[in-house]
Amino acid sequence: MATKHEEIIHYLEKLPIGRKVSVRAIARDLKVSEGTAYRAIKSAETNGLVATIERVGTVRIEKDRPKKIDELSFADVLDVIDGRVLGGANGLDKELNKFVIGAMTETAMIPYISPMSLVIVGNRDEAQKIALTHGAAVLITGGFDATKENIDLADEAALPLISTNYDTFTVASLINREISNKNIQQEIMTVADVFAPVDQIQVLRQTQKVADYQALRRSTNNTRFAVVTDKGRLVGVVTLQDIEGFSEGTLLDKVMVKNPITVTRHTSLANAIHLLTSNSIDLLPVVNRNFDLVGVVNRNNVQALDQPLSHERTWTLQYQISESMYTIEHEQVETDAIFPDWGVHITPQMANELGALSIGVLSEFITLATTRSLRIYQQKASMVDQIDLNYFRLVQIDHDLEIHLNVVNENRRLATFDVDMISDHTLVAKALVTCQIIEEI
Repeated sequence: MATKHEEIIHYLEKLPIGRKVSVRAIARDLKVSEGTAYRAIKSAETNGLVATIERVGTVRIEKDRPKKIDELSFADVLDVIDGRVLGGANGLDKELNKFVIGAMTETAMIPYISPMSLVIVGNRDEAQKIALTHGAAVLITGGFDATKENIDLADEAALPLISTNYDTFTVASLINREISNKNIQQEIMTVADVFAPVDQIQVLRQTQKVADYQALRRSTNNTRFAVVTDKGRLVGVVTLQDIEGFSEGTLLDKVMVKNPITVTRHTSLANAIHLLTSNSIDLLPVVNRNFDLVGVVNRNNVQALDQPLSHERTWTLQYQISESMYTIEHEQVETDAIFPDWGVHITPQMANELGALSIGVLSEFITLATTRSLRIYQQKASMVDQIDLNYFRLVQIDHDLEIHLNVVNENRRLATFDVDMISDHTLVAKALVTCQIIEEI
């Protein structure tokens, strides 16, 4: 007979792609506790069945695909390992597909070498030659030079021949870390993923008048436009509210909002969303380094994210901290608490130089406990506005930490928590946390 956890997983597997998932709804439909439903959903998220999308919620997604080495060029490797180019400089911009540690005989190496791989070897001339003749670049560890024959081979094939002072283990660690960093960066959605480019939108010139705004508004049914110079440089934003009370002959330069909040294509989407909501605006101009308008982001772009996304796991420290937290189910059935207690086991990765829980990680636990509780149990998206933290006692590695939330004040815009943190039945920290409610999910 299937356990409750397995029943929830089977239920999630049968949901159509893109369907929203709610802890409260699953607990009600399957007659399980909200804690059990939450743990099952987190397990499904780890396995790629569901994903939590900013400002949308948790949705059923397609199973994650395996990840490959992403767009790491030989030039990237050169920078990471502080190397010097001995030959094949014309091939530095090529992308590698794998790297091979040549800690074996020359004959044994051959099956592992493929074109555009990077073979890491020491001061072994013949091994370097075999790699180059099989279409692979070479990284020589230990700071050694190469023979003229191998340098000529590298130049002829445009395959980088690089030397570094690092040892093989250090080189492999550095390259692996760079691959991980690139994967994380690629998984973070940016404005470039959703913005409307300038050739697909309507803009106004600062020399135009309110009458021109009204005509464009009627023809497009839009009420918000970026205002630019004749050369395309952003100078302002104009909305329906800005023109109220002004005659149709008034220049837009007199009524527009000057020096508007802007973003670039590389701004994270989460930051753009925060700027839209926290400033109560509906349009963000996207500019380049010269402040030329390249597009806009508006609330419609953000709402378009209500589509299923492929959501790979990003093993950032924040994600690892998030995954380590769990809800605590108490023996009593009824409780006056609005939100559950949270628990976490302190691991060495969370420690400071004293071997105790880092205050930065502790702050992240508080942030996650408050915002996650609001999202799961009240269906409210929020962000922490202020934390007043008092850390009384150090929490040691391999100890458990409990986080108790008590609501001090709550309204439509703000929620204030009194947070107690307990370890070994002792109060170790207290915090007063204010969360800004962004919207109802």
